[in-house]
Amino acid sequence: MKNSEKFSRSLEEIMTQEEIERVFIPKLKEVAYNFFEIVKHFIKHKTSCGKEFFVTFTKESDKIESFLDDHGAANNKSFYYFRELTAAIRWFTQAIFQNLHIITRYNLYHLNLSQAKGKRFIEGLKKNLAFLEDTLEIFCKEILCEGKSFGIVVGDKEHLAESVDFSVPYRKTLPSDLEQQDTGDRDRLINFLIKFLNLGQDFEMFLNDRKVEENITEETLENFRSAYHRLQSTYDTYIGNTNTAKELPALASLRGHISVNLHLLEMARSLIHFYERHTERLTRISEDKPRLRDIRFDDIKKSVESFILPSVFSFAKSGKNLAEQIFKFLGTDPDEYVLETISFVISPYRIEDFHLRPVMPVTQIAAKYSVNIDLYFNRKRYDLKSPLEMAMAIPDIRERLATESARIIVRGPRKATREIFEFFNQRCGAILEQELIRK
Repeated sequence: MKNSEKFSRSLEEIMTQEEIERVFIPKLKEVAYNFFEIVKHFIKHKTSCGKEFFVTFTKESDKIESFLDDHGAANNKSFYYFRELTAAIRWFTQAIFQNLHIITRYNLYHLNLSQAKGKRFIEGLKKNLAFLEDTLEIFCKEILCEGKSFGIVVGDKEHLAESVDFSVPYRKTLPSDLEQQDTGDRDRLINFLIKFLNLGQDFEMFLNDRKVEENITEETLENFRSAYHRLQSTYDTYIGNTNTAKELPALASLRGHISVNLHLLEMARSLIHFYERHTERLTRISEDKPRLRDIRFDDIKKSVESFILPSVFSFAKSGKNLAEQIFKFLGTDPDEYVLETISFVISPYRIEDFHLRPVMPVTQIAAKYSVNIDLYFNRKRYDLKSPLEMAMAIPDIRERLATESARIIVRGPRKATREIFEFFNQRCGAILEQELIRK
């Protein structure tokens, strides 16, 4: 019996023009029906659309973008622009949802801001929201025109699907009445607070970096976003339903600070993703699509730099004050845990005082504290508790001192940074940078 011959064929084939018109476009028209209904609704009711609307808008945008990508639209001259507009709409609807989410849930976060500070924050959110909505409207009008040119926008009398439901199903949950064990709760809470403070210090160093504008990337923002998401998950899983949390309102407020920063960073990530991946392409296309010239592309990144990230820093800072209150409630000295970052300068004429023997005892000071203490020099991080790492840092600093002053940054608990600075001040004449500036 002969084996049947086996034939192989490619898993992908290039569509003919006839297949594009007969199969692809009708299928796109069907898939995009709800999407275009939502686009038309947004253009007509822009400022009255709630966050539930944008959940649906994002979902439909993602469905169209996936369909287009599955069919290679990103590399097709006819459908490339339509695909870029779909992607732009998806990222802007995500950003708008996060903005609206913070506004609508603001009072539930128990942020305890002053009336003036709270008002400024809400006004900033509303101003940012208006900018995002105006930009999205331009994209929506443009994609509607593109859809009409392909003949895929359904008229009012034509129906290919059921009417669009913009509401999100209302969800009810069971009461959170399971009693949690408070055994080890204090240590777990202290560890949680330390992680929160470390993240705040990381963010402060990120914002204070001289190259901060270059470093505002999707990857960097995603790292901070995921870190705040882990903090929120930790709180909800292990802390939120404990007796300590019920006795201490500051913990609920701290959770609110974490949540606001999470949503701010999700908004920033969406906008920076769009800015990095699509701005250059759409700017080139705008030569042939004049309506796109109304998009203020540079203002997209400016909104992240001038409003969103400073707001994240502000909540990280006020959350630090809450952490101090919680440490006191736990009967713990806040200065042993609340972090700060200091920078000081050592002059080149003290180079002979800065070598292994007189400087290495700093590792013994750092070892007294349970929290990590880091020294930063020339964009490198060294563990101040590690004699090995300090043995590597000291020659690097001496090399700088051979020609100019050395700027050193130390990050750790307030009590530790003060003791470490005093050590460097006495051993090699270190001067706090802010005092040097005042002089």
